[in-house]
Amino acid sequence: MSNDHDYPSDSSHGQLFENTNHADSLENDLPTIKITSFGHRRGPLLPTPDLSFDCRALPNPPKNVRTGHTGLSKALRDALFSKEEVQRRFQDICTFINAHIQQAQANGEQSISVGVFCELGKHRSVSMVEQLGQTRFNGWNVVVEHRDVHLRRSNQKNKLRRDRHSEEDNSDSDKL
Repeated sequence: MSNDHDYPSDSSHGQLFENTNHADSLENDLPTIKITSFGHRRGPLLPTPDLSFDCRALPNPPKNVRTGHTGLSKALRDALFSKEEVQRRFQDICTFINAHIQQAQANGEQSISVGVFCELGKHRSVSMVEQLGQTRFNGWNVVVEHRDVHLRRSNQKNKLRRDRHSEEDNSDSDKL
């Protein structure tokens, strides 16, 4: 599952990254599907999307591929999509989106929001969203966004450990 698109990078940490390679032109009257990747650990996507898909059960790409790469990297996406279970999940998500498109069209809706998440929002969900962004949903524009792809990984375990040691130090000084 490869494509010929270049994937832009964004160095502005903490800002929503929008990859506009997917919609040829949004200056038309077609309805829009907005597909956003995010990390479960960073909290829910707001506003709540119409559809939400969990990718945490999918295998992570190999560590040597994950290190220094996000799901914006073609090499990482290729490694992830080489797994049959990832391809099955992708097809399942496409089926759900297409079913929702039919409902939206019947109700006269002009937009659908889709959230795709993994644990940190950097590898599996970003890869899945990039691939979905390359998929043509007939009669609909597709816009891809990545909420957490460029956020730094929080070192929560080390912070908890430091806080615990600090509390122990303080309790020892209280005894003196």
